[in-house]
Amino acid sequence: MSSMQPKKDDAQVDVPSQHKRKQNRKRKRSATKPTGDNSDATDNNNDKWSSGSYPYPTDYNDHFETPQRAYADIYPLLQYCLQKNNKNKNEAAVIYDPYFCTGTAAILMEQTFKSNKAKSPLPTPVRIHHKKADFYVDIRQNKFPQYDILVTNPPYSSNHKERCLEFAVNQLKRNGRPFFLLMPNYVSTKEYFRKITQTIQVVFIAPSTSHPYEYNHPEGTGHEKSPFESVWFCGVSGNEDMKALKDAFINFHSKHTTSAPIPRWADNLQSLIKVGGVSGEKRKNPRQRKKMRLLAMQKSGAGGGA
Repeated sequence: MSSMQPKKDDAQVDVPSQHKRKQNRKRKRSATKPTGDNSDATDNNNDKWSSGSYPYPTDYNDHFETPQRAYADIYPLLQYCLQKNNKNKNEAAVIYDPYFCTGTAAILMEQTFKSNKAKSPLPTPVRIHHKKADFYVDIRQNKFPQYDILVTNPPYSSNHKERCLEFAVNQLKRNGRPFFLLMPNYVSTKEYFRKITQTIQVVFIAPSTSHPYEYNHPEGTGHEKSPFESVWFCGVSGNEDMKALKDAFINFHSKHTTSAPIPRWADNLQSLIKVGGVSGEKRKNPRQRKKMRLLAMQKSGAGGGA
């Protein structure tokens, strides 16, 4: 583990101070993106996102950033996992987010921790490791940090979701490291998800049906509505008491979440379908989905980005 000393606050963020973002941009669609080299992200000083600032191919549609409400929804689960961690209580636990967009993810996570500090603080100091580094190169070279919890919103394009899930599950099984992956709800119905997670238990945290997560793009462009809903895929140690974990989630939100929509808990795919977190129907093919999106845009009068 890192010997870096935490700040006086509960969370210490490994991102440059230049990444102060406007939080009131028009809400958009989903995801973040893989990272560049092992820099500390100090080269990303521009307020405006640019694909040229990444030393690898990027996809515009992958650069949508996680809303703070999503972190607030899983806060009690992070709290529970940190409580179960055997680290020295004076040593900072490391939360790892390997997919870097602008650094806003770590800032919003830190703000979530600070906003809960007075009413329900984390049991240990936290350092958030979120840097512009190539995640897949780090995996091949075994250079990723010795983290305690993985919290990330992987890119939704290509096979990033599968690769991230495989890494997360392997680390959980080998080292007991919990993971929280924010991914499209349809991933829960995929055969690759079933195969990768067949030896562990995954629980789902879904946003309120009437208030799905919505996302910002650094350029302030994109669609106003996400074409699909996203949910948290949460993996904890097989020795964890699921009843205790669920109780911690329910008790926290029933007591502290008063002004925001209450998130939903689901133990398995059937439970996720039951609470409305995902449709039980077979997902349409890309051509059918594109046609549905165009029809929806025509009906709403939306012609594209802002």
